[in-house]
Amino acid sequence: MLSSPLQVIVTDFLIVGGGSAGCILAARLAEYGFEILLVSSGSNDTSNVLMRQQSEFDRLESTLFYKHYLPADSSPNLNNRTLDVTVWNTLGGSSVNSGGMERMMANDWNSFFDATGDSSFSYENMSEYYKMVENFTSNRSYGSTNIHGNSGPIKITQARDAIFHDVWKSVADEVNEIFSEDLADAVDHGLSFEPSSFTNGFRSWSGDAYLNPAMAKYPNLHVMTSATAIKFNLNEATKHIDSVLFMSSDGFFNGVARKEYILSAGAFYSPHLLMLSGVGDPDILQKHQLPVKHELRQVGKNLMDNGLLIMQYSAENIPINQSIPVGLVNTHVPTTNLNPDTFFILKMNEKSKRLFVVIFNAAPKSIVGSISLHNANPLTPPKISMDYFEDKKDLQTFVDSIHYTRKVMSTSALNKFGPIIEILPGLKEMDLVTYVKNTLTPSYHFIGTCSMGKNAQNSVVDNNFKVHGIKNLRIVDGSIFPAGFASKTGPCLTIYALAEKAVDLLLKEHL
Repeated sequence: MLSSPLQVIVTDFLIVGGGSAGCILAARLAEYGFEILLVSSGSNDTSNVLMRQQSEFDRLESTLFYKHYLPADSSPNLNNRTLDVTVWNTLGGSSVNSGGMERMMANDWNSFFDATGDSSFSYENMSEYYKMVENFTSNRSYGSTNIHGNSGPIKITQARDAIFHDVWKSVADEVNEIFSEDLADAVDHGLSFEPSSFTNGFRSWSGDAYLNPAMAKYPNLHVMTSATAIKFNLNEATKHIDSVLFMSSDGFFNGVARKEYILSAGAFYSPHLLMLSGVGDPDILQKHQLPVKHELRQVGKNLMDNGLLIMQYSAENIPINQSIPVGLVNTHVPTTNLNPDTFFILKMNEKSKRLFVVIFNAAPKSIVGSISLHNANPLTPPKISMDYFEDKKDLQTFVDSIHYTRKVMSTSALNKFGPIIEILPGLKEMDLVTYVKNTLTPSYHFIGTCSMGKNAQNSVVDNNFKVHGIKNLRIVDGSIFPAGFASKTGPCLTIYALAEKAVDLLLKEHL
């Protein structure tokens, strides 16, 4: 396979993956004088207006560039539709998104504690890492002022329109729902407004806000873009990674880390690279004639996602303006901090004057799927199996969310602005189960495929992000969320916070 001489690069930390977490790890570790090599398959597109400007996001989503295209198996529970997946292939990875910057609910951190027994994953402790990330601004002048950070790299804005703030609060009263000024505050459920990584129309994300300044400031930080990792070279006897093999247009490289290797390739490519390196479920590895160097049966298992459903309305006079109305609710009983089953967002398309309600299953009961191999070729995309409704309660949650949305849209607080007409699914659509099965798409909140836990039997990494049984490899990205857990409102900000926590752990060990 190697047609050119193998070039060797020696560094302190070698990070594979320039996504949401990888950019933070590289930038923050470089601050402390460590020699860092970040290997990213994506290019540096941080100056591209498509990446930066909110007004260009629709065009960015429709372009063929800056993405990995990952075919998936057909989904029997979705009438055998095939939900092919695209993954951003650019510095910052999945932090190039529609902008939502919600924290996890306080009680959600119990999932990390239950999986690890580690009290440092308490909400109180993790709040400090959220604050390290945040440069938060809001135009509200009431409530707690010390919830958010205001000097972190990621600029986050909670915009709210003075008129629609009162309208949305009135909607909450009409549907007997609690209203929260800020879901990061004590009341972390109900109707509220979403903070966004867009401020004055410009995106703030880890590829730009963390990595770019660090690249300009620290000569000890080296970033190789458009480079593909092929495998970790794991010493089977010592359980020590000796190097990582990767390639770029400049040839083949062997990267050697004096201290540690960090895998941050995301929920699809992190388990994929482990399997290509002989780390994973022996049944999968042997099927593709790969040596079993280290057995970890949970690699690639437990893929989780919320799923996404869209309702559409003609409601051209509703004055949402720059605010982002959201709801984190229970569709059956009064919402508490323990029971939200649905998260929804209202988004107005100013050109078409159509109102879109974007609905997520906040608490899926079933695992969505798994990651495996098509073959042993490192250039072949991972094999993805996805099927969203193994537990039929998840299907019913979406049906119930449609009814709940209709209740919200029928409130007098909204209808005083003029007629609100449901276009999709439409009131004539009686078979809502079929509508859900035919239109559900991934929400791109993919997590869990290298899950965190106490042992190698039920997880892939421990509470310190270390791969069970391997001495010098950690995984830090969305793949490490505990098995069976789904982020109710989107994982991006939490992945940032976990990356900051991982940096702290690395500094304690290596400074």
